[in-house]
Amino acid sequence: MLRDLTPGDATGLVAGADLDGLRFEGARIDGPLGGATFLECELIEFAGDRVELRGASVLESRVLRLAAPVVSAPGSSWRDAELIESRVGALDMSNAEVRRLVVEGSKIGWINLRGSVVQDVVFRHCAFEEVDLGMAKTARVAFEGCTTDKLTLTQRTGAALDLRGLEFRALEGFEGLRGAILSPEQVALMAETFAGHFGVSVRE
Repeated sequence: MLRDLTPGDATGLVAGADLDGLRFEGARIDGPLGGATFLECELIEFAGDRVELRGASVLESRVLRLAAPVVSAPGSSWRDAELIESRVGALDMSNAEVRRLVVEGSKIGWINLRGSVVQDVVFRHCAFEEVDLGMAKTARVAFEGCTTDKLTLTQRTGAALDLRGLEFRALEGFEGLRGAILSPEQVALMAETFAGHFGVSVRE
């Protein structure tokens, strides 16, 4: 995947750019990239105080070691893409279309997928502070070796949300668990939460 890429010129990283078959290394992003299209591109060691990707498309591309306090990508499209070994304070992918994405080895404070279509996505060996899937439509989403302080599933719909590989300390949106897969250990740890949801008193 992604062979014979042409070195890209960082001056071409602008809003609305149409970028195809390019490799960018060590670029600092200071301006908006809203509406840009990355097709079969590799983005290595990007950095910026705020990376603006509103409405952008990341297609058949790989992002490696992205570092930014904020990545703002509402309404963006991610398809057949990878986000690897990245450090992001807040990653806003709300109202986005996310299909066949792998996020691996990354530390992300808050990932916001609220209202997004999230299908065939794998989060592998990632540490989060909050994962927000509120109002998302999910299918075949899995976590492997991940942790988060808070998981939000308010009004999430869909099937095959595999949470067995996600260690979470707090859950918001109990109804969003419908169609999810939990391990026996997770169910045991959440027994009190389940009982409270169904109005059951647990006493000795």
